[in-house]
Amino acid sequence: MPNTQKRTAFIVSDRTGLTAEAMAHSLLSQFPSIDFHMETFTFVDTVGKARKLVDRCHQIQQSSGMAPLIFLTMVNDDLRAVFDETGMEIFDLFRTFIGPMEERLGVKSSHTIGKSHGVTDEKAYTSRIAAVHFALQTDDGMDLEHYRQADLIIVGVSRCGKTPTSLYLSLHYGLYVSNYPLTDHELEKKELPPALQRHTDKLFGLTIDPFRLLQIRQQRYQGSSYSTAATCQREIAQAEALFRANGIPWLNTTRMSVEEIGAMVVNRTRAEPSV
Repeated sequence: MPNTQKRTAFIVSDRTGLTAEAMAHSLLSQFPSIDFHMETFTFVDTVGKARKLVDRCHQIQQSSGMAPLIFLTMVNDDLRAVFDETGMEIFDLFRTFIGPMEERLGVKSSHTIGKSHGVTDEKAYTSRIAAVHFALQTDDGMDLEHYRQADLIIVGVSRCGKTPTSLYLSLHYGLYVSNYPLTDHELEKKELPPALQRHTDKLFGLTIDPFRLLQIRQQRYQGSSYSTAATCQREIAQAEALFRANGIPWLNTTRMSVEEIGAMVVNRTRAEPSV
């Protein structure tokens, strides 16, 4: 097989870099034959900081023979000019989209730094924070009496991704999400636990490839019966059977990021915050 091409990509922002990071990851993932080494530089808000990064780009170009790809989200023209002068390949996300939008709309943009991730809606922000607290409070089967407040209850065997999915849904969508771990004893009974039977309309199941589950469990619990291939295969089979028997929608998370899982759950349930 040919050697995988290796490239460096810099994500540079005068604020958090979240927008540039999301865009860069999405774009670079379309080139699986290239092994990208990605570095994110946030709060690059002075010309001095920008020039230091440019110097580093030149060093990489001299040592590897290839300049880094540079993804920018900067509203300050002086800072952008520092990178423009390098002659390197710049992917300026604001210039790519804001300029054409200004022309089409006939209105100048605010050029406000960090606008997309600021607190522009105090009520929505407060609601998301409350949702995160709820997810933590009801994580892993705790405080079952609060399930009546939940928008969703994520169900699945241990270590299949319930907690990160719950937190992502609460932070990103403002949903009140609990999660409940199906134990070996409950799976053997082949029926929903009493705590879930009253909330079947809120349940969403997560499953995972047994061998991937085995890898995850062995990282922390190697040597126990909990982390054997037989246990993982049996638990997954029993959980999926339980989902089918009770009409619970479910999703295999084996090759999915938490962002993909969250979007799929919302798409499948059309969940909206109730508070």
